[in-house]
Amino acid sequence: MLEHTLENSAALAEELRNVVNQAEELLRAVSEDGNEAISALRERVYGAVDNAKTRLADLEQEAQSATQRVTNVAETYIREHPWITVGVAVGLGVLIGTLMRRGSGSDE
Repeated sequence: MLEHTLENSAALAEELRNVVNQAEELLRAVSEDGNEAISALRERVYGAVDNAKTRLADLEQEAQSATQRVTNVAETYIREHPWITVGVAVGLGVLIGTLMRRGSGSDE
């Protein structure tokens, strides 16, 4: 579940990065126009792009921090409960092996 959230955050960050890049390209294309209304609009868009860049950096930092916290918690749990971890791993291995055997057994 956490991996899904982190993947969504990464996808959102990538999409926001693409939008910012496209907005910057648009601003460069329009920057040659001397019209005062265009200049005012350009300044507002530059401000919005700067704000988006800041929020994107914050989002990436939060995702990295969340990943680090989860890693630390998992490592601590494994160190404190090694036999439970081994038991869960063995149980999952048996379950996956049984499911794979059932799946391949129908082909025979």
